[in-house]
Amino acid sequence: MVRITWMDAMDGDTGWVPLDKMMDAKLATCVDVGWMIRNDDERVTIMGSWCLDPNDKEGGRYITIPKGWVKKIEYLGKVYGEIRD
Repeated sequence: MVRITWMDAMDGDTGWVPLDKMMDAKLATCVDVGWMIRNDDERVTIMGSWCLDPNDKEGGRYITIPKGWVKKIEYLGKVYGEIRD
């Protein structure tokens, strides 16, 4: 289980926009959490859902992020605690 911080494109305004505003455009900082199923030189893939049936090798809600866009990968540990109402 990981938390990935990564950069993405930010869409601009439609219509006529001053060039100085375009020049100041920022990237979007994104954060995703999930099971990491791939991490190589080209890309990182994580999935949000995992079927625990031993005969079922499927997951859901996955995203593949180009490795150059990834800023940080944090490995998350298990935390056990009391469930409170």
